[in-house]
Amino acid sequence: MARRVVILVACVILAGVAVVAVRVTAGRFGGGDWPAVGTQAPGTAVVTPDRSGEAAADYGWRLVAQDDFDGRRVNTADWEVYAGRNPVSGEVLSADQCVVRDGILTLVGNGDDTAATCGIAWRADRTYGRWEVRARFPAPADPDFNPVLLLWPESDSNTDGEIDFAEIYDPARQYVESFLHGPGNTAAGQTRKAPFDITAWHNYALEWQPDHVTCYLDGVAWATYGRPGTIPHQPMHLVIQQNHNRHKAAAPVRSTAEIDWVRLYE
Repeated sequence: MARRVVILVACVILAGVAVVAVRVTAGRFGGGDWPAVGTQAPGTAVVTPDRSGEAAADYGWRLVAQDDFDGRRVNTADWEVYAGRNPVSGEVLSADQCVVRDGILTLVGNGDDTAATCGIAWRADRTYGRWEVRARFPAPADPDFNPVLLLWPESDSNTDGEIDFAEIYDPARQYVESFLHGPGNTAAGQTRKAPFDITAWHNYALEWQPDHVTCYLDGVAWATYGRPGTIPHQPMHLVIQQNHNRHKAAAPVRSTAEIDWVRLYE
C-alpha cells in the first residue's frame, strides 16, 4: 500500500512539472493562449492526395484505348491519316507531315509555298466519354498554323456539333482556347486560358457528358459548358490536326505540334 501511495505522489508531481513546463514554453513564444494540441486527427478529417497532373488519374476514369506512338509511323488501324487538298480551307494535308519518332508524334507544317500539314482522326466514334492528350506546341510558330485537339461528328458535319478542347491561335504559344459548337453549329461557348505556356508539356483532357462539357489542363478544370440545348448528342471521334488558315501570300514559317500520348476513357 505504501508503495502505491509513493508512485501516485510521484505521478502527481511529474504532471505538475509538465504543466509548468508547458506554460513556461508558451510564455517564451508570446503568451499562454495557444490552442490545445490533439493527439489524433478527428474522425471526419479528409486527406487530399497530391494531384497527378492527369485528369484521368485524379478522377478515376476507366481506360478503354490508348496510343503511345511507339512505332515508326501512325498506326492506321486506329487512325485515319488525312491526305489531299481540303476544298474548304485550301490547305494540303499529307501523311509525310505526320512524323513518329522516339515515342512522339510531330505534326509538321511546312515552311514553303505548299504549307503542307498533318491531321489524324481516331477511327472509332462514340457518344459521350473522356479523352486526354499530352502535348506541347513549340514556338516561334507561324500565325497561320493553328493546332487543335477536338471532337468531330461521325456525320462529318459540324451541324451536329464540334468540341475544340485545345485550339491554338497565338504564334508565341502563350495561351490556349476552347470552343463549343452546339447543334446547328451554334456558337455555344468560348474560353481562353492566358497566360499559359503551351511550349511546355501539358495534359489536355475533355469530359463530354449528356449535360455538360468540361476541359481540363493538367488535371484542373478550366472551362465548363452546360447551357441547355448546346451540348452535342451525336457520335464523335477525336481529331488531332494542325490547320493552315492562310492569311498572307508569303510562305509560312515551319511550325510543329508534338503529341506524347493519347488516352480514351469511359
